[in-house]
Amino acid sequence: MSAVSRCPTDFAMVFHHSLSDSYELSKVLLASADFGGTLQLLTSGWERALGYGREELESMTLCALMWSDARRAAAAVAAVLDRGSTRPVELRVRCRNGLGKCFRLHRRYDQHEQMMYIVAEETPARTAARRSRAERRAAPRPA
Repeated sequence: MSAVSRCPTDFAMVFHHSLSDSYELSKVLLASADFGGTLQLLTSGWERALGYGREELESMTLCALMWSDARRAAAAVAAVLDRGSTRPVELRVRCRNGLGKCFRLHRRYDQHEQMMYIVAEETPARTAARRSRAERRAAPRPA
C-alpha cells in the first residue's frame, strides 16, 4: 500500500477508538494533523510528555513545537508531511519547560479526510541527553 493511498478504514477506526480511556493512560502518543502540520486530536500522553495543555497543542503546528531554528524546523516538518515517504521521521521537540525531547513519528495519510494520523514514540533518553551535552559544549561560556 502506498503512503499516498487512502488510509484504510480500519486504521482510522482503530485510531479514533484508541483515543478512548485505555489509551489516555498509555505511553503511546497518538495524534492527527492536517496536511499543513496543525495538530488536531491528541491523546493525553502528549500533555504528559511535553508539558503543554491539550488545548494549546491542538492549535499548534509541528513547526512551532520544533527545537531547532526555523530553517531546520521547516525541513523536518517537510519530511513529516512528505506523503511520498513511509519511513519514520525523527523530531526534536521543545517542551514547555524549555528542554528538548526526541520523538520518532510514524504516520499514515488519508487523502479523503485530508488528515495525517501520527503514532509517536519517544526515543531513548540517552539520545536526547547526548544532544543536550553537545549543545551545552557549543554554548558560549560566561567569563
